[in-house]
Amino acid sequence: MTTKNPFLDAPWMPRYDAMTPELCVAALEATVPAAERAFKAAARKPEISWEGLMVRPMLALRPAFEVWGMLCHLTSVVNSEAWRAVEAAWLPRLVALGQLAAQSRAIYEGLGALLAGDALEPWQRHVAERTAQEMRLSGVGLAGAGRRAFNAAQRTLSRLSLAFSNHVLDAERETRVEVAPGEEAGIPADLLPGKGPWRLGIDFATYDAVMRHAQCPAVRERLWRARAGRAASGKGDNAPLIARILALRQRIAEILGLPDYAHLSTAQKMAGTPRAVEALLAPMAEVGRPAAKAEDAELLAFARANGHKGRLEPWDRPFWAERQSQERFGYDEETLRAYFPLERVIEGLFALIEELFGVRAERVRGPLHAWHRDVRFYRLLGAGGEPLAGLYLDPYARPGSKNGGAWMNELRGRDFETRRQLPIAVVCCNQKPPRGKAPATMSFYEVVTLFHEMGHALQATLTEVDSPLCSGITNVEWDAVEIASQFLEQFPYEPALLRRLSCHVETGKPLPKALAERVVAKRTYRAGNALVRQLLFAETDLALHARAHARRGEPAEALLRRVAKRLLPAPLHPDDHFLDAFTHIFAGGYAAGYYSYKWSETLSADIYGLFAHATAAKRRALGRRYRATLLALGGSKPAAEVFRALVGRDPDPAALLRLEGLLPDEA
Repeated sequence: MTTKNPFLDAPWMPRYDAMTPELCVAALEATVPAAERAFKAAARKPEISWEGLMVRPMLALRPAFEVWGMLCHLTSVVNSEAWRAVEAAWLPRLVALGQLAAQSRAIYEGLGALLAGDALEPWQRHVAERTAQEMRLSGVGLAGAGRRAFNAAQRTLSRLSLAFSNHVLDAERETRVEVAPGEEAGIPADLLPGKGPWRLGIDFATYDAVMRHAQCPAVRERLWRARAGRAASGKGDNAPLIARILALRQRIAEILGLPDYAHLSTAQKMAGTPRAVEALLAPMAEVGRPAAKAEDAELLAFARANGHKGRLEPWDRPFWAERQSQERFGYDEETLRAYFPLERVIEGLFALIEELFGVRAERVRGPLHAWHRDVRFYRLLGAGGEPLAGLYLDPYARPGSKNGGAWMNELRGRDFETRRQLPIAVVCCNQKPPRGKAPATMSFYEVVTLFHEMGHALQATLTEVDSPLCSGITNVEWDAVEIASQFLEQFPYEPALLRRLSCHVETGKPLPKALAERVVAKRTYRAGNALVRQLLFAETDLALHARAHARRGEPAEALLRRVAKRLLPAPLHPDDHFLDAFTHIFAGGYAAGYYSYKWSETLSADIYGLFAHATAAKRRALGRRYRATLLALGGSKPAAEVFRALVGRDPDPAALLRLEGLLPDEA
């Protein structure tokens, strides 16, 4: 009896536990050449119709890209040398397949003819227009040497981006910082099993806890230098890759006749141009920098009053900020953990989702055939019990085999146009796993992060668009993708909800009301610093991808420091090499688009303002409207239209600054 290949014979819930690199290669060998042939046949003389120009070409490519999507998911959650080898070997072929589709002149010209007529429904016209624009920016108008140069640059770029990501993953897996007996004071006990010396990793959960609590400055400095220097030296040095990636992106833009990659990137987004981005960010900097400067002066005075000598180094600021915060708000983050067991937070999160959106989550027990034993699965059900979607949750850190940070990914898209399929999303986080019999607990930061990623998952799973070409987050402008996530992350800052999310692991009691209010009050603590740090990322990203940077030939590190000098209250430390691990822009989808977080956050703050002081009945009504617009419509309409359908007006650019306490509330 022949064993079926789980990459090819994939049920709605794929059998991830049966997937191997060898089976993946077999699946790619079967699907990629077939997709190439099928697409060429579909594009040879396409029918000038939605079916002929949009649906049939998609169906030709889908089997190959579904296998590739499963592979990319596995390399992000169970990374190994074997999985990497498959990804690296097949990446050029998949890039070429994407280029074949994006550069089809017959499809592009057909879309022009189709758009000139009136046969399309409004949502189809929007998707077709966006597809035509994407094809233009993917080189469909190029020929001869120009097309060859463009495609070669794209292939090299994809290879360099993969190498960049792997260098960061390797650095996090291999780097350890030793803590000797006598240096451990203040470090949370769960990070120090057995007797010392101890070797700590540099994953964010560990790093954050040590930087805020370790009393020994030398320990904090060693850990800071280890994380700040990730992928910044040796065989995994990313600095040379950064220079090559930026040069290739500039070359791609020039081949297309655009000034720079920043113009290429923003052309496909809500912003439209780099100038529009600058117009959003500049007022934020005007408010944020003086606020950050005042915050740092207060922190330095506090530290010196409590025995600190000299200036505050970057490994000192988190420690003294935690001390100042404890004095001001009366609690510390590690103590707060005991109030947020993972199970209780998930229960409270799903209760909120049911209240606001009328959607119930039901955990599936038994064999899941998932990629790791820690993964859980939920079915999302409508008010009448009807199935709407599926949701995987992978909550715990696995340094070295699982990517850092937190993310959402669509594993199945909603599709009732070509097959009966409900969506499935996965939410991946990197919190501390449980130790021994103690339950897994969450920091407040991790609670907010889980809400953020669940916001993404709701947009992916509660879509009501039946076409896979614009369901979920597909076809949503990139700078609007974060609206749903940043909207949902506002709710843990409500004292009443925060108490519902809590249940002390020993007493079973919820967070005391007064403490919940102090946790929420802390939201605006050092908000100026948080703002300018994000502006530093966004403005550096945009400037690195601008023509002026390419002409000047300035090293990326030098540009970063120049922007930091203008934005930050203190210069960056000479050994801060965070650019070398900035995977968002050098190995992810945020190149010349990191500003999207602030763009989306501004819109999400405006939307949340509708809910903030509404009655329970009004919130339910608003929640249903939110579901029917921002969650349901996917990429079937421009994001600006979706926002107006929900809010009834254009966005208020000051909404975010008010929410963060950097501008006074409107009376």
